[in-house]
Amino acid sequence: MDSLFFSLSFSAIALCLFLIAKAFDKKLGMAAGLIFAAYLGLDDLVTGLPSAVSSIRLFGGEWNWSGKVFSLVLAVVFITALKINRRSSGLVLPYKNQTSSVLVTLCLITLSATLGFLFSPEKANLETLLFQATMPGFAEEVAYRGIAPALMLGLIKHKFPEGNIPWPAILVTGLMFSVWHGLSLTQGNFSFNLIPASFTLIGGITYGWLRFNSGSLLYPIVAHSAGNLAFQLTAFVGA
Repeated sequence: MDSLFFSLSFSAIALCLFLIAKAFDKKLGMAAGLIFAAYLGLDDLVTGLPSAVSSIRLFGGEWNWSGKVFSLVLAVVFITALKINRRSSGLVLPYKNQTSSVLVTLCLITLSATLGFLFSPEKANLETLLFQATMPGFAEEVAYRGIAPALMLGLIKHKFPEGNIPWPAILVTGLMFSVWHGLSLTQGNFSFNLIPASFTLIGGITYGWLRFNSGSLLYPIVAHSAGNLAFQLTAFVGA
């Protein structure tokens, strides 16, 4: 029950942030905002469902492989049902601003490694390294930098994104990414962890800029995945 209530609350937060963004950008449509909020709530629900219902877990292990796969499947469903083209979802190779995108990607990976040295994570096993190097980067970037901004901007039925950087969409999805990592619900009580929320807010906004600066999800996925792996690998340095 907590999972469903959290997902509904998460959708409500997404809708509230969309309405704030709409006040500054009149081009944002209300229908797009509703679909955007519903998608993020559904993504949270399907991602967490295998942890709540063990019978639908497709894979074993310590990490939520199944939830990330379900998240990717949901993205495919939305892409297909709403006719979101590849450029609108970022599922293309980078086609502009390569130099700045590469430099920012390298900076993000370096920042993640620096945070690893500061926070000193425990030595990770092979499953943890494989998971961190793949699933969060793919599933979360497709959801938060691919599908969610496309929905918020109304880029359905084969519409293409405009050439400018859509800062309202980047900021709102970055904030939702931060809330998703910081907010939790246990036995009906909400709590908020500021540390992961702060770091993921910085990362989320920068990943969003990378996606639209380069026109592609490739750099956000690389920055996210390599950054997660670099953070974990710092535990082995000097060991």
